[in-house]
Amino acid sequence: MSILTVKYKGSSVLNREAKKINAITKDIVKLAEDMLETMYTYHGVGLAAPQVGVSKQMIVVDCGDEYQKEPYVLMNPIIIDSKGYQEGDEGCLSLPGLYLPVKRFDYVAVEAVDIYGKKVVIEGRKLLSRCLQHEIDHLHGRLFDELVEDKEKLQEELPKLKQRIEAILRGEISPYPVIEKEEKEELVNSSK
Repeated sequence: MSILTVKYKGSSVLNREAKKINAITKDIVKLAEDMLETMYTYHGVGLAAPQVGVSKQMIVVDCGDEYQKEPYVLMNPIIIDSKGYQEGDEGCLSLPGLYLPVKRFDYVAVEAVDIYGKKVVIEGRKLLSRCLQHEIDHLHGRLFDELVEDKEKLQEELPKLKQRIEAILRGEISPYPVIEKEEKEELVNSSK
């Protein structure tokens, strides 16, 4: 498995419709494995293929044991049902360090094809619902900042986002989220 390079806001692959996947090949399976490893490395809960420069309709999602028993690898996902609303801060690996409130459905049912070629329906509430909607948006060329209602706050944050992305691309700061001090101590103590 490999850690893939995440594409950031401004990359054209993030703004176009991804292509449907018609066959599960070795390359598709490898992409799914690499996307999972990349998502975990970046401490994300979801990742879409366009975010790693691949214009294909595939997402990976792992919101933890509270929401799912195992990570999901979903191809050609579509929302077939939705209910209620929630509003909460949302972030994105392609918009590093930007967290703003976004309104989403509280419940969604998503129809997709899994990595074994089987048609599945995944139901999600709360965080899982938000994550599924967010990643599916990526497949249609939409980023979460387009859904932010507080346009004034968004305009305030966009220059900072641009500076962060430029610093990451120049190698001045890490593309990986900062691990909190307590987590670092745990890692150090567990390696002794």
